[in-house]
Formats: sequence, structure tokens, C-alpha cells
Amino acid sequence: MHSDGSAGGGSEYGSGMLIAHRYRLDKVLGRGGMGVVYEALDTRLDRKVAVKGLRHPDETPVTHAQWVSRARREAQAIARIEHQNVVAVHDVIEEGGQVWIVMELLNSRSLADLLKDQRQLAVPHAARIGLQVLHGLTAVHRAGVVHRDVKPHNILFRPDGRALLMDFGIATFEGAVQVTRTREIIGTAQYLAPELLSGARDQPRTATAASDLWALGVTLYEMVEGRRPFEGLTDLEVLIAVREAPVPPMRYAGPLAVLVDALLCKDPARRPDAAEAEQLLSAVTLESLALDTQPGPRPPAEPVPPDSPPGPAPIGGPPPEPAGRGRPVRWRIPVAGLCAALLAAGAWFVWGQQDGSGERDEPVSGKPGTEKTYKDTDKDGTLVVGVKGDQPGLGVETGDDFVGFEPALAVKIADLMGYEERNVEFVRVTTADRSDHLVGDVVDIVVATYTIDEERSREEGVELLGPYYRPFAALLVKNTRYGSLDELQDSENSVVCTTRDSVYGEVLKKYGLTPKKNPPDTFEKCIEYLKDSRNTMDAVATDDAIANGYVSENPAWKTLLLDLDRRGWGIGVKKSEGESNRLLKRDVCRALSEIMEESADGKSVYRSLYDEYLKGIQKNRSTPGPPPLEHCADYL
Repeated sequence: MHSDGSAGGGSEYGSGMLIAHRYRLDKVLGRGGMGVVYEALDTRLDRKVAVKGLRHPDETPVTHAQWVSRARREAQAIARIEHQNVVAVHDVIEEGGQVWIVMELLNSRSLADLLKDQRQLAVPHAARIGLQVLHGLTAVHRAGVVHRDVKPHNILFRPDGRALLMDFGIATFEGAVQVTRTREIIGTAQYLAPELLSGARDQPRTATAASDLWALGVTLYEMVEGRRPFEGLTDLEVLIAVREAPVPPMRYAGPLAVLVDALLCKDPARRPDAAEAEQLLSAVTLESLALDTQPGPRPPAEPVPPDSPPGPAPIGGPPPEPAGRGRPVRWRIPVAGLCAALLAAGAWFVWGQQDGSGERDEPVSGKPGTEKTYKDTDKDGTLVVGVKGDQPGLGVETGDDFVGFEPALAVKIADLMGYEERNVEFVRVTTADRSDHLVGDVVDIVVATYTIDEERSREEGVELLGPYYRPFAALLVKNTRYGSLDELQDSENSVVCTTRDSVYGEVLKKYGLTPKKNPPDTFEKCIEYLKDSRNTMDAVATDDAIANGYVSENPAWKTLLLDLDRRGWGIGVKKSEGESNRLLKRDVCRALSEIMEESADGKSVYRSLYDEYLKGIQKNRSTPGPPPLEHCADYL
């Protein structure tokens, strides 16, 4: 890139340059064929960001003006993707013939780093990572974007362990064309789908969602087998293997082998789609109980050659299907039948046992004369609790700790279950990912403003116990010209934010309010929109305790209560019929019952927690009494 602002060439901009009068470039983080990534300072919000300046390719069939127009359009499509498993794009800028993408700055570990350390992962661990990446890919594809570079280096982990996709430079700014006129390969050879290598010289193939799913299949293979399926001494040898070689047999993939083998079908039309892949990955994570076991013997350091090494072949023409690997027109396997077959064959036993005893998730006997508890079955002696960290009064992350009504409630529940406070571990969750944390056994329980909704619980594989709090429905309003709900309803320009799949979607319909297009996956994002002075969004649909918490920090905002019966917040646990899970639900409900119990003078642990954390911000309502534990009746 040239410092004069043109997009051609390969030189870089200097440190200290200001983009759009806002983003100050500090230092180069990385370089590639598609541009340069800088660490920068957002001078308006005083936060570090990553800024990617996109490079106009030297050899391209389009003019510079056409490239800029396409780059801008496709960058804007990426910016609309708001998903917990996709890196957040804050801004898209066109300035001086250059297109810039402003993203969140991530100083995180990648899957490539993890594989470098561990070489291979246990099947349950790999399945959970794969499921999160697939969720991110689904959001990307829904926005009309193809990533085109899914690989371990582009999968990062947040501190809470959540996986997310990053680096969309290749995906968009070559118009999703994988090969240039000079046959230069754009992407990483080991992860390229075979159909992208079969176009004529002047008619390169266009990447599709199926191409991304192939790359996900390669990544899953690499996670469980400790090596990539297609290798060679040169890129050309790799590409020939991708096109011609059968998938090397899998030794450690267990129940994932079926899916990986299907994703690596040479014919894209015969690969499973995202919904089918999600079905099997979900089945593996549900059935595995997240047993992060030690993997089998480490695979050899050198790549294992395919059974039938391919000879030289042109990279053109339709990809042949190896003999003996014919597939149906569409890949469909009933997951319930698959799991039953795996259990009958003992596949789960091979990789699912913890200690070599052949037993799994068996409860530890209680002491003579004592009742067995969930803590007796908890082999690591730690209660892992999912909480939110962005809600004043209810839960705020402060360094390595969480403070607020819900973390304090969780500590008290743990205490009554027999855990010392030092054996309580908090993991930050969001509205969008808390169910995944439960179903994937990342956490034992979730205490995070989880609205009791039986229909949603059935869909998410989660059971809610309680309620421990019954809030009012509310609107958190920032615009001073809206002093009442009527004024907000009468405005033709008002927009209200709530999270994707939130129960508040029904509220907005009931009150005739305009929801934000492309709702985010996190409530935190709604608040970020509300704080942005340039944003025309007027309100956030939420609960009164959440709204009042933000009003306590932003006096210009206000809370508008809605006349709507709320179902209360519950403690989330995974839905399972195992004995350990039954004991967990019973012990949580017993702890809640003791917390709610009032003495003769009306005092209770519940009231003390409310007075300490919520009374100061809930000035528009009286102190509530402990709610009846309707969803604990079966466990008390």
C-alpha cells in the first residue's frame, strides 16, 4: 500500500496515521496477500482495535474502482454479522480509494496454538469446538458471505473458551473466486475444497458454503487425528492429493469419523449441509458428557501417506470419486440410530472412559449413614457457574472476579451444596451462548437472568429451576424526547434492540415497536449501540433490574415499565436423566429453598442479597418477597 492513500502496491502506512479522523494506526500485527493488519486506537471510544487495510491485487480482471465498490459492499455484509462465534466488525471505511475494516482486537490463543501444544484433542473437546465454529459459519453464510479460509489459525478462543472465526480478507475481497487468471492459489492448500481446483484457466470456480464445510471437515480431522488428511512436499502435491486421494483412515475420531468422512466427500453436492452437520456434532457433545479424556497414542510426527498415493494428474475436469466410496445423493443419517449403533459397538467406551476402569459418570458413594449429594459425584470438586459480566447490580466482571446479586447468589447456593467459596469457578456467558455452555458441560449451572420459558427449554436441552427472581418487563430508553411508552410507540423513527431469539421479540410485537434489523446475539451489543451517540437506536427491551442497573450508571437514561407478566429467572442446568444430574437439580432446589426461607421477623438470605446488590438501583419498585419455587416442586 502507498502512504498517499491509494490501494495498489504492497507498501504500508506509517505509524500514527489517522483513518477517518478516528482510528490511529500504531503498529503492524500481520501481513498477507490481501492486506495489512494494524493495531490501532479508536480515539473516540479510547479503545484498542484491529484495522485491516485491504490491498488491491496486482493481477485482477476488474478495475481499481470496481474492486473498491465490491470490497465496500462485501465488507459491509461482513459487518452485519453479529454472532458470538464470529469476530466483531466495528466499522467499514472507504477513504482515499482504500477500504478499511475495523475489528475487535483479539490477543487470544488460536486452535493452531492449541494443536501445536497438544497435537490432538479428545473427541468431545473437538466436537464442541467444531460445533461453535459451525455456528459461526452458519451466521456467515446467512449473511451471504463465504469465509474461504477456515483453518486452525483462523479459529481463536476467548478467555472463557469460546471459539470464534476471524480473518475474512480472502472471503470477500476476491469476490469469492479461489484461483486468479495466472492460476495463483488464494488460500491455504491443505484446506481448499477440491471443486475449487477444477475450473478452466479463464473460468475459476466460485467458493460456496460447501467449500467452507470441507475446510471444517479438514479441521475436525486434524483435531482428532493430530495431522491433516492431505499433505505433500509442495503445494502442487497437496492440491493433487486434495483432488485425487481418498481420505486417510481415521484411528482416533470415534463417532466423529462418520461426519468427517462425509464432509470430505469430493463432490460438494453430496456433503452434509450445515444443519445436518450440526445435528451430529450436537449428538456427540450431548452424549459424551464432555469427557475431556486423554487421547489415544500420539500419531506419528510425519504425515501418514494415503493408502493409494495419487500419481500426477491435471488440476482440471470433474473430481473423481475414489473406488469403493460411493455415496447417496444426499448425506442423511438418523442421529438417534447412529448414537445407538455407536453405543452397541462400544465406540463411546474407547474414547469416553476417564480412568481406564470402563465406568463413566458413576456417582461416588456417600459416607455410611449419610445421603448422597451432587458433590459426591463431582470428581474435580469444583462447581463451575456461568454468569454474566455486563449487568450492573446483577453481575459485573472485575478483573478475575464477578460481583453482584447473581454471583453472590451462586456462591450461597454452592455453600449450601457443600462447596467452599474457593471451589466455585465463574465462567462468563451471554444470552446467546449460555445454553451451549450447559449442553456442552462447560459449566454445571447458569445463574444469568435466564427467563423461564418451557418451550425454549425443550429446544435447548436445558431445564430451569426456581424462579429465584421475578422481574418486570421494561424498556431502557436513552432518548430524552421519549418520556413515556406512548411517545415511543407514536414515533415512526424509533428502533428497539433485543437479542436474537429473545423472549422480548414477542414484547415488541405486542406493543407495536420496531425491532432492530439483524438483532445481535449478545445483550452487551445492544447496550453498546445505546451508548454510541451516532446510533439512532432509542431503546433496549429487557427486564427492570437490568434496565435500572444501567440507569444507575447513565443518569440521562430512563426505565419504562411494561404491563406484562414475566415468568421469572431460573437456575439453568443441563437436561439429563443421569443420577448425577438428578442430584444436582435436587441440591440446587434445596439450596434455593433455604435461601428463600424467611424467619419470624421476615428476614431471609434472599432479602439480604437483594438489599445489598439491588435495592439501591431498584428505586421504582418495593422490595419483592421471595418468589415461590414453582419449578423445583419435583425435587423438594
